[in-house]
Amino acid sequence: MESYGRIWQELTWSWASSTGNPALDQRLDAAAHAAWPYARLCAWTYLNDQPAAHDIMDHAVENASGYIARHPDSSDKKLLLRIKSVLKRRARQIAAKQRREILYGLFVDMEDLYVVQPEVEQRIYAYELFECLSPFAQTIVDWRSMDYSWREIAARVELDHTSVRRAFNREVKSLLQDLSQPGEMSQCR
Repeated sequence: MESYGRIWQELTWSWASSTGNPALDQRLDAAAHAAWPYARLCAWTYLNDQPAAHDIMDHAVENASGYIARHPDSSDKKLLLRIKSVLKRRARQIAAKQRREILYGLFVDMEDLYVVQPEVEQRIYAYELFECLSPFAQTIVDWRSMDYSWREIAARVELDHTSVRRAFNREVKSLLQDLSQPGEMSQCR
């Protein structure tokens, strides 16, 4: 498990949704800071994915900002417990969704090829799939192979990390659906 250090964490405290009230925003930010270790714990425990802590924290802070706007007189402890509850619930929801995913079609075939084919053939298949991706997706694959996080990639392309990840996943899913169709392999775009 890689540790990014405190400086890296401080650069990512950009989630706090504004409630329109600076005092409430300060309380929300303080609660988010206090809940950050718990977000990392939930991401690691339920998802085995440390960077997912940012996504579940985004969700929890958005939820808590609505809560604190509706209940401005709630205590700081109650706000912190709310964030922790949402963190755990969201991590468990994502984990359950991941467990329900079933491999099918060409994905399973590719897994079989990976196990039984020599490394040279694996590289050829990977290269052919890589060539079917758009230049944007190819760049993201390159950056992810260099261990860039989704947030670092988003900073490079000046977009939101969630938008970048969703666009990439949408393209890969579309490519896999095209390839899993019976008949001739469709030409790359």
